[in-house]
Amino acid sequence: MPSNVKVFKYKSCQVLVQEELAQDATDSTDIALGWYVWPSAVVLADFIASNPNFIVNMNVIELGSGTALPGLLASMLGATHVLLTDKSKDELDVAARSIQLNKLSQERISTKTLLWGDISPLDFPVDVVLAADCFYDPKDFEAIIATLASICKRNPSCQVIIAYQLRSVHYTIQPYLTRFHLQAQQLCVVDNIYLILLTSTSIA
Repeated sequence: MPSNVKVFKYKSCQVLVQEELAQDATDSTDIALGWYVWPSAVVLADFIASNPNFIVNMNVIELGSGTALPGLLASMLGATHVLLTDKSKDELDVAARSIQLNKLSQERISTKTLLWGDISPLDFPVDVVLAADCFYDPKDFEAIIATLASICKRNPSCQVIIAYQLRSVHYTIQPYLTRFHLQAQQLCVVDNIYLILLTSTSIA
């Protein structure tokens, strides 16, 4: 499978990211969704590079990490520990190779399979959740929000930063945020990519 290493440079560090394309890829529909650095991941990484206070000394999870640019950068910016998650080991292989490329310590960054809707594998405190372009398929919206809400319920002070590209006005996450008691604050908009901070409304 053809592979490519991209370099993303920031003020204090640079991140090497492994990409892989399908052998017979002829257009974007042939690219495995998790194996390409999508614009939302770049926007989210740029935000945390400019606002490292969200990350430093925090336990961070990246949801649906794919190539894991935001999670890799979070580790370099001083997160206590970063957990990169995706739905299968195969999906995490590219992220694991990027960890090795950047010579990051496994004590500071690791990978774990996590199915949306099931947080039972998460058995440690979470301060921050990162999610870039997870809201791609409307069929997944409810499971993703349920996952985020469960993490926030278990970790009441947790903050969730999502990069959300608005692809259609007919699909929105707002009804699910209301149902699962999450509130949203817009941080910024870059090229139709919305950076949103989610927190629980159930904090006593």
